[in-house]
Order: sequence, then C-alpha cells, then structure tokens
Amino acid sequence: NVKKIPSERKVSFQLSDVAPTPSFYNHVLSCWSRSTDSNAEIEAKTLLERMSLPLETYARPDVFSYNNLLNLHANRGNVDKAEALLKKMDEPDHTIPPDAYSYTIVMNAFQKKFTTSGSERDMKDPTKAEELLSRLVKKFEESHYSDINLRPTHVTFGTVLSMYAAADRILKEDMSRGDVTRKWWSRNILSGADKQKMGWGAENAERILEWMIALKEKGKRKTVG
Repeated sequence: NVKKIPSERKVSFQLSDVAPTPSFYNHVLSCWSRSTDSNAEIEAKTLLERMSLPLETYARPDVFSYNNLLNLHANRGNVDKAEALLKKMDEPDHTIPPDAYSYTIVMNAFQKKFTTSGSERDMKDPTKAEELLSRLVKKFEESHYSDINLRPTHVTFGTVLSMYAAADRILKEDMSRGDVTRKWWSRNILSGADKQKMGWGAENAERILEWMIALKEKGKRKTVG
C-alpha cells in the first residue's frame, strides 16, 4: 500500500520567507560595481535609492551598500566621485558612516591613478591619499582604539607607503622625458633647491612606516592601560 499525502496538508509560508535581506541587494550592487555597462552607475544608484525609501521594508542600506558604489567609481577611475561620496558618508547627518574599507577603496583609487595615468597623473595624489589615512587614524584614535570598523590595516598604510615608494621611480622617468618642471616643480612637490634630488619618495615612505609603528605602540599602551 502506498501511503498518500493528505491533500489538506498545510504548507507553511510567510512573506518573510522571500523578503530579500540587505546581502541580496548588496550582491546586485557588487555586480554593478564591476560591470562595464554604460548605465551601471545609474542602475546602482537607483537600487541604492530604493533601499533608502521608507516603503522598502525588506532591506535597508548598510556600509557594504555604499562601499559597492565607492568601488564602482574607483573601478571606473572616477576618483573625484569616489572622494565626494566618501565625504558625504563622513557628514554627521549621514546615517551610514564609512569604515576603514571605505577609506581604503578611495585611497586605492588614488594609487591606481598615480601609478598608471602617465601624463594625466596628479603628483599630489600621494598627499591626498595620506590625508584620507590621517582622517581614518584620527577617527580610530577618537574611538580609543576600540572601533574595529575604523582600525587601519596593513593594506591601508601600505597603499600610501607604496605610492611614495613609487614616486622616486616616477620622478626619474619624468626627468628623463623632461616633464619634471610641469608635473613636479609647479606643484611644489620639490623646492627649487631639490630639483635634482632623488629620495623624496623614500623619505616619505619611511615616514609612513614610522607612523604605522607609532600607532601600533600607542594602541598597545592603550589596551594594556
């Protein structure tokens, strides 16, 4: 005899069973951040706006949502847009504050621009990336070294350090092409007395390393205390 399943058996089903969580939205945002579609930015912003609507009750944006949009700008080389979005996230009235990864995304965008853009690079990019690092470190210190979401990492410091480390090579290349005056002297990277000086990048790279060491020591003392 075959046991039949009662036709009146009830199947449990709730609306929450198919309600997408933020991670589902973020997966789609992540896809748009890597997409080469010309409308990717519009689509990602539209989805993020949907998550922010009061009527969208199933998911709310989180820092991962905004980091995906930062990644989209960074992947497309839109450093200005990435920097502007990070600044917006940093505003006191913004409900989703940035984390260490948010800063790292924008710093990496500066790094990529600095090391690959040739004559279009801005020789102030290492300084701009360092300013972002300084903002992140300050927020971490203000948390008394307790907010792990704001804790700088090897990648965070390494991004700035590697930009300075590459600066001497880039300066040498520019000197060989005769581009130093336009790209270095006019931006006050090197003073008049230092026009032929190599080692500017190395000196700053070592300074970043010492900063990293000092931060670790301060954090250890704070933890022990």
